[in-house]
Amino acid sequence: MSQTRNIVILLALLLVCALAEDDPEPIFKALGGELEMGFCFGDDIAVHRLNAGKKELLGQSSSPSISPPDAFKGRISFSDDVEGLLGLKITNLQFSDSGTYIRECWNNDTMENYHKHYLYVCTEEFDLQKISLTPGTGADLVCNTGSRKHITVKWYKDISLFMDTQISLEPLQPELKSLIQVNDKGSFLHVSDEFIQDRPRFYCLAMEGGQCSSFQPIGLPEDPEMKTIYRSVGERIVLACSVDRFRQSHWETPFGQVNSSAPLRLNGTIENQMSVSTSKNSEDYSLDIPSLTSEHSGSYKCFSTFLVEEYVVNVCPLRESADISFSAEDKKVVLQCDFMSLPEFKDKEEYTSVLWYRNTGDQDIQIMDSGDPSLTLPNDLQGRLKFSQTYSSLTFTKPKKEDNGTYWCVVLLDNESFVDEDTSSNDDDEEDEEDEVDHHFVMEEEYMDMCLFMQSNSWLCKQRQLVRERLMMSRENSTDLMDTVMSRKASLVVLCGNTH
Repeated sequence: MSQTRNIVILLALLLVCALAEDDPEPIFKALGGELEMGFCFGDDIAVHRLNAGKKELLGQSSSPSISPPDAFKGRISFSDDVEGLLGLKITNLQFSDSGTYIRECWNNDTMENYHKHYLYVCTEEFDLQKISLTPGTGADLVCNTGSRKHITVKWYKDISLFMDTQISLEPLQPELKSLIQVNDKGSFLHVSDEFIQDRPRFYCLAMEGGQCSSFQPIGLPEDPEMKTIYRSVGERIVLACSVDRFRQSHWETPFGQVNSSAPLRLNGTIENQMSVSTSKNSEDYSLDIPSLTSEHSGSYKCFSTFLVEEYVVNVCPLRESADISFSAEDKKVVLQCDFMSLPEFKDKEEYTSVLWYRNTGDQDIQIMDSGDPSLTLPNDLQGRLKFSQTYSSLTFTKPKKEDNGTYWCVVLLDNESFVDEDTSSNDDDEEDEEDEVDHHFVMEEEYMDMCLFMQSNSWLCKQRQLVRERLMMSRENSTDLMDTVMSRKASLVVLCGNTH
């Protein structure tokens, strides 16, 4: 029985190898370009080209004296810029370079890595074209074949060939026939959402007389950039999202899925309801949370077949504040971030980072990061704003009316502070040590970049003789640092003076 099982496994492995041998990974390059044959960890790289079914050595790093075939002389080079990585590059690609290549990675006389590629060298390369989603469902894939008339088209989904019009105007795989509609002799495809749900990259090749005339990558837009938002307990927040109103859309939240027909209530109360815009004639699909609690912290994703918007919401409950006043004749304004004097931050300063944001309209803009001095200031603040690493404050010089808006600081606590606290206690029990390792992992994931403090300053320009900063206070008692999240609300009124 054991012998039979081993034979079955061996046959399966041979089948996999045979399939890999028959289906080399495609590479598309333009005439005159260059090809980097990947990189190898180890002490040797060898690249071969299959010529009439036989392996023809193009180059091997351990034998640099071996001369490549005449067609490749002067175009082969090795690279070892990164220690431990070896590469081989072919430059000034020619049509005759099209074909099958094998890259082998060796270490201590043992081949540890093997890749097989088929290189298409094409006359030209067209820029990436975005997939055009059609209203309701599906998408159109249009191959730019130029003005050429006598062409056939090859279609690849990632690295898999699924259509070759020289063979047939139907997909090569029968199971794809119901997912693809073919038009314009194969240069125009309408595909179902199911066919593109894994966000593939497509490649179309215009072939003429067996030679690749052009190729073009086609793909969905890149995933949206994740937006991080900091707010206080009790605030309302609206997460913007614009969707195709003919498609099925929904939000994924820490509390489950939300859509326009099914608002989500927390604890069964209307006050804690999350709802989505319901206008039938609008693309607006924003998520409205009328009153934030600490439980609302987490990831929020808007989908309309594909991911449209992604937010990470950090909620910082109100903690404390103070009254500050200054003279209207001062040439500068200082916005404080008063967290270091709080007992909860004792011995934690080295693990904190401070971010400053402003909102002068509908958008949150980060203007300072204590951990990233390379962050570029907005043009209107350059030369007028300084950050104090010692006091985590912002100093504005020559304040003006255009500075109106809301500014707030956010204090994040690095997970290392929690790890250091936990590792200070020793336990001889082996099981406890294993549990402690698991616990550290959870703590790192849960509390990395944990928002511990937020102070908000609403800056409003007034034509008055006196200027003062007025802060609305609220204090929440808490002794457990793990459960402590803080913020400060403030209203800052600034004298702009006359502009003559």
